[in-house]
Amino acid sequence: MGLIITQTHARIGIDRTYSKLEIEARDARFKLQQDHAQVKIEAELPRVEIDQYEAFASAGLKNHLDLRREISQKGRQNALKYIGKLADDGDALAAIENGGNLFPELAKRDSYKMREFNIDAIPKASPKVSVTGELEIDFPQDYRKIIHNGVEGTLIPASFNLNYTPERVKIYLEQYASIKIDYVENKIDAYV
Repeated sequence: MGLIITQTHARIGIDRTYSKLEIEARDARFKLQQDHAQVKIEAELPRVEIDQYEAFASAGLKNHLDLRREISQKGRQNALKYIGKLADDGDALAAIENGGNLFPELAKRDSYKMREFNIDAIPKASPKVSVTGELEIDFPQDYRKIIHNGVEGTLIPASFNLNYTPERVKIYLEQYASIKIDYVENKIDAYV
C-alpha cells in the first residue's frame, strides 16, 4: 500500500505603500498692463547747402554766362569812354580860337597809359549757407492719457498645496498551509 503526502506551506503577503509628501507651490505674480505713450516723429535729416559761387565770382572765377556779361559790360564802358575822349579831342581841335598846337600834346598824352594801383582782398563776397530739414513730433493720443498712460496691475497671490499620504503596511495570508494524503494502490506483481 502506498501513501503520498503532499504538504503546502503557508505563505504571507506584505503590501507596503511608502509615505509620500507632495508640495506644490506657485509664486505670487504681479501683472502690469500699460498703454504705452505713442509719439510719431517724422524727420528729414538736416542738409547744409553752401553756395560759394558769389565768393568765387568775386575772385574772378565765374561761369561762362556771367563772364560774357561782364566782358560785354566792360567793352561797352570802354567804347563809351573812348567815344567821349574822341569827342573831347575833336572839340579841343575845333577850338582854334584858343591857339596852340594840340597834336603833340595829344600824342604825348596817348603814348603813356596812366595806371592806378590799389591793394584789395578777395573774395569780396561770403558764401551763402542755408540749412534745410525738419523735425515733426506728433502725439496722436490725448495728452491726459499720455500723462496717466493707463497702468493697471493685477496681483495673483501665491498658492501652497501640501498633500501627505501616510505609510501603509498590509499583511495578509497569501496561501494557506495544507497537508494532503493520498492512498495509491500498490500494483506489484506477486507471481514470481
